[in-house]
Amino acid sequence: MSNGPWSDVIWDAQSGDRLAEVEASGGAWQRGSVTQQTHSFALPALGLSRADAHDLFGKDRPRDRVLAHCWNGIPVYHGLILNSDYQRDTGMLDVIHNDIRELAAARWMYGIGGYNSALRFNWSGLSWRGMAARVARIIYTDPISGAWPLPVTIPAEQAGSEALDTWAWQFKSGEALFKSIEEMPGGPDLDFHPRITGTQFGWDFRIGSPYLTGPTYEMSLQAAESPLTGVAVHTLGAEKITGVFGIGEGSEQDMIVGGAAASVSAGLARDTKLTVKSAHLTVVNQRSQAYLDSRRNTYQQWSFNVKTTEVDPEGGIDPAALRIGSIIRIESRDDLWIDDGWTEHRVLAFSGTLADPHTLTLTVETI
Repeated sequence: MSNGPWSDVIWDAQSGDRLAEVEASGGAWQRGSVTQQTHSFALPALGLSRADAHDLFGKDRPRDRVLAHCWNGIPVYHGLILNSDYQRDTGMLDVIHNDIRELAAARWMYGIGGYNSALRFNWSGLSWRGMAARVARIIYTDPISGAWPLPVTIPAEQAGSEALDTWAWQFKSGEALFKSIEEMPGGPDLDFHPRITGTQFGWDFRIGSPYLTGPTYEMSLQAAESPLTGVAVHTLGAEKITGVFGIGEGSEQDMIVGGAAASVSAGLARDTKLTVKSAHLTVVNQRSQAYLDSRRNTYQQWSFNVKTTEVDPEGGIDPAALRIGSIIRIESRDDLWIDDGWTEHRVLAFSGTLADPHTLTLTVETI
């Protein structure tokens, strides 16, 4: 099958070297979400020996191979290859892959050989953006072992007035630290954007301020040939809360307890609790306030499909230019539910399938 400007490349996770371009017969990919995706390959059509197929798809070395889904040679998605399913009767190989943040959930800042119960990471003088850069550098690029570094470009650490304090015995993975940083008041959105430099593949670590940014697109729901289809508007209210009990470290009467509360005008009281691995009341209160701020109101989350420029050169989106953090401005008139006028939406995730290669599915948050 032909997917026009779309192509798939397998490359080596540590060197960034291109290994082979392979034609997939089906599958899906997704940016902005750490979820497993699958590409299907007809092995007989690839003409590989058994040994070459094992090596190319990383049969015995999960995560050593990366599948790049490319638009006109520019990678739009990179997925670490994890698993595979082979069907002898059909000769089909399903290759399962995932975002690079899947790896951060299984890496700690000291590696297996570096654990020490007295080891402490007590950082100050950085912004949350700077903290994110430091964690990413350690988790992805430091020479902790020969099997550790990946081709990830990380921006310089930004100075600031924040502090991060964690002990080795708390066993906070890289992903746990990323999530903690993102949830802090003013914490940045984080993204590992796929890149190619010359012939070398890798990732660019993008850190928001606090939001990620990208090109802005304007579209109309009323246009005769609107590139938008499948528009769905989800109004989310079940997670609205008016107060948070922040529960820190300690036990029973010695437990650190803080929190945050909205005013009574926020509506019917509905509280929750948040566990924070910290012995500092200030940190517990900060995390509680940030958690409350993100859930004190109902909010809308839109999802919709948009055509690529391959089939809609005027109104479509170039997948290679789209970014997590891009703004989609949408005009609506005389709709039964959607208000008249322009709304702005920040792209949280986008995905596609080989079955419909020229349709992108976008998940956004309304600004």
